[in-house]
Amino acid sequence: MASIDNRKMVDEIIESNGKDGCIKIVEYNNMFDGRLAWGLVFKADGKRGYNRYEESAACIDAHVIWEKQ
Repeated sequence: MASIDNRKMVDEIIESNGKDGCIKIVEYNNMFDGRLAWGLVFKADGKRGYNRYEESAACIDAHVIWEKQ
């Protein structure tokens, strides 16, 4: 998993349909400074990591914006 704050990078991942192995992107507000951020989930994260962002107190208003089909 990786958290990023670069919308351009998010758009590139979505446009490429997860070419770099990303299977899901979760958008959320960072609890520490309120910034908009995105959590990237990769297949290698397994089931335990798949919902990590949605279930984290550090991720406010988390919602999935993209999943690989």
